Amino acid sequence: MSKLGQLSIAVIHYQTPEILRSCLERLERFAAGAALLLIDTSSEPSFIAGVVDRFPDITIIRPGNHSMANAVNAGLKAATTPLIAHMNADVLVEADTFPRLLEALEAPRTAMVGPLCYTPAGHLQRQGILYDIDYTRLLHGRRRSLAVSWLSGCLQVVRREVCAEVGGMDSSLRFYNEDLEWCWRIRKAGYQCRLVKTPVLHLGGSSTPSNGAFLIEGYRGGMVLSLRHRPPWYRWGHRLVVGIAAGWLKEHAKTQEARNAYALVQQMFRSGRFDESPFGSTLDSQNEHFLRDRSPQAGS
Repeated sequence: MSKLGQLSIAVIHYQTPEILRSCLERLERFAAGAALLLIDTSSEPSFIAGVVDRFPDITIIRPGNHSMANAVNAGLKAATTPLIAHMNADVLVEADTFPRLLEALEAPRTAMVGPLCYTPAGHLQRQGILYDIDYTRLLHGRRRSLAVSWLSGCLQVVRREVCAEVGGMDSSLRFYNEDLEWCWRIRKAGYQCRLVKTPVLHLGGSSTPSNGAFLIEGYRGGMVLSLRHRPPWYRWGHRLVVGIAAGWLKEHAKTQEARNAYALVQQMFRSGRFDESPFGSTLDSQNEHFLRDRSPQAGS
């Protein structure tokens, strides 16, 4: 059996049918032999109309739009192969993507691998200063892969046995930070996550709403990570800095929605309560009521 025959690829999709088609066509061409799973989180079946006819061997799973982590976990549960990839539908792979990733996954104690992610403009996708340092170390060295602290969740390949040991993504992190937390948990279990010198195109943000609830969830999830994985001095500094910054951003935001969102972030970090997500049962736009119903006055 080829390495691709040991791989399942779960594509996470939400209401971008044309981008999805391009993604699946690339996988059909460059990952032949892998089992394809479509994790469709849309509430509208019409968004995947025609997919079964065009890709008859694909398995479609509809877990609802609870969270990115919940969609990934649905793919992990449905996959039956020793190796499992999950990827956003707005990621376009190349011919060498999976051969290089699977090669790197053979390194000792390696549990997860991920590619270099490029934007449509041809730049490496920004993931923060530490990720930029990892990019530089990998691109300017001779190694084909590099052990890193975390990997972007737009495309990750993981060993099934490691998922059984440490669990999947944490679905209490409703959007953002779930990939970082998962990698940290994997590393705490004694495994490596490796960034691999092979490119993919990440269109980025093609299905991410821009409402303020996502902003709040990003700050909340970041603090949850600090509470779980960082020492007390770091947690104290994190809470202080974000609380101050949110106050400044609230005063200078250009829209009322943004002012309300930053006011809620400020309130959250002052109170020290980080257990409540701004989302209810789904990530859909109706959850904007959270901002309207709970925000203190923007000027308070």
